[in-house]
Amino acid sequence: MKNTVLFLFLMGGFFILALISVNGFPAEKLSNVSNLQKNDLGVSGTTWPIAEEDLLAFIEKRIRQMQQNGEMQIVQARFQNAVRKKADRPQPVAGMQRTTVAKTHLYDPSVLVPVDLKDLQGNVFATAGTRVNPLKWIRPKTMLVFYDADDSRQAAWAANIVSLNSDRVKPVLVKGSVAKQSKRLHIPVYFDQAGKLTGRFNIQQVPAIVCAEGTHLRIDEVLP
Repeated sequence: MKNTVLFLFLMGGFFILALISVNGFPAEKLSNVSNLQKNDLGVSGTTWPIAEEDLLAFIEKRIRQMQQNGEMQIVQARFQNAVRKKADRPQPVAGMQRTTVAKTHLYDPSVLVPVDLKDLQGNVFATAGTRVNPLKWIRPKTMLVFYDADDSRQAAWAANIVSLNSDRVKPVLVKGSVAKQSKRLHIPVYFDQAGKLTGRFNIQQVPAIVCAEGTHLRIDEVLP
């Protein structure tokens, strides 16, 4: 029964389509459709103007308010203090500990030349792919001294090293205040940001001393 009804329904649809294709659609109906498409249907529903304040105007207004009531000066002071603290006491080098067993190892500073290197006259003195060791030409006298300035024993050890070799030592902190150490030692003090140097030299304990020895750098992890 269901199949019969479906068949009749489909046949009826085909019949209507065939009738339209043979006899055409009434012209007046087509005219009405055309008119409907051209007619202005007007506005449906109530419309409202945009009430939100322009974002840029809001920001400028807020800045003026902060400048007038002094809030801007407070924000700037807080930001400056935060920057000063971050510069004076950066993030400590992770995983560094005080030396428990003194150790010594060597580091080869040789680098692979990526392109031909030339002097001022255009003469090639190092071709691409060559390994060059700068210690073959220079003999640095500077010592890098790594230590934790928050450890009183290490800080005292570093102060003693500097007093004996002030013209050769470059103190490098792995933790602590740069400003306090500079004031104490009366020389510039540096910080091993993100552990770049200790990682390169494979320093795992501090205090440690790095100095040139022949064509290598000698790293001594010493007891404070």
